Amino acid sequence: MKKDLDPVIAGKVAEDFLRKTKDLYARVQLAGSLRRKRPVVHDIDFAVIPKGKDFGVWKDSVTKRLQSTGGSVMTFGEVISNFLYEGVQINLFMCPGRASWGVTLMWATGPKGHTIGMTIKARNRGLLINSRGIWTREEPPKLIPARTERDVGRLLGWTYKPPEERGLATKSKTNFY
Repeated sequence: MKKDLDPVIAGKVAEDFLRKTKDLYARVQLAGSLRRKRPVVHDIDFAVIPKGKDFGVWKDSVTKRLQSTGGSVMTFGEVISNFLYEGVQINLFMCPGRASWGVTLMWATGPKGHTIGMTIKARNRGLLINSRGIWTREEPPKLIPARTERDVGRLLGWTYKPPEERGLATKSKTNFY
């Protein structure tokens, strides 16, 4: 249920959602177009590390909390979950642990073209990347810690760009990703 939202209104919805759910996460940060400070927002994204070790128990807790606040679950997965809250789509990008935080935050922040660029950079370096981490291609794959977005940049040969500069057209091809 994506729609065009004023970022001020979306920010208030995000703050309210977070205020009512923040105790359910070991770590949480606003991501997506709000983090990138875009003039129009279509949904609200968060990168999260669920609190507790049992995903099923955590999922039940989040579902009950959401329903008690008038929200509803659209989809609930171990990688991405989508909710409807105050008429706005909320997306949670699940991070498996602190060693992958930088990757999950970067992935959840986007934009899509930036994420595709990171995927290409990883492949060109013989690595695998998705929203849950960066891995070697050996068998079995080994997780490479990337606790910050700057760690992701260092591993992939990407010059770090603040979220609000990502996805903007630039004259220099070397700074695009």
